[in-house]
Amino acid sequence: MKTTYEERGLKFATTLAKMFQNCVYLSDFVSVIEDYNASHSRKLIFKNGVSRIAIIRADYVIKFDYRPTGYFSDGKAGDCESELEAYECAVEAGMEYLLAKPTVKEMFGHTFSVMPRINHVGDTSRNWWDKLSLKEEDWLDLHINDLHDNNVGYRHGKVCVIDYAWHEF
Repeated sequence: MKTTYEERGLKFATTLAKMFQNCVYLSDFVSVIEDYNASHSRKLIFKNGVSRIAIIRADYVIKFDYRPTGYFSDGKAGDCESELEAYECAVEAGMEYLLAKPTVKEMFGHTFSVMPRINHVGDTSRNWWDKLSLKEEDWLDLHINDLHDNNVGYRHGKVCVIDYAWHEF
């Protein structure tokens, strides 16, 4: 029986959470990832924003919160918990299909989320705003900040936002 992306993601997240248990800042996570990559044939691919690092796998992504520095140290950029709040708001509005679903857990002192991997993130050849209805566009404008090509992809040909931790209700 094939496991779901969430099951596989949560299993691997347990391994990562153990590895990251002493990490606080982005540089700590990057150092651990570099050490891991030096001794493993299947390298960890990652990207980061101002408050989270995302480990990218074949069909899922695991995002770990870290302590931001500088301008975003006030927490306004959001985290895995605020992203879950935004998703729950989208569910109430019937707009959850616009957002990649987060499965949020805490382990070894870290909060993380597992999400499905979304295709064509950052694809500037697709004008994603043109693919939204007026109702969808209004909902995103009202509730989600930091909307740009690198935070938007496509699931089954439909717009799907992958980073929406910085939101307003």
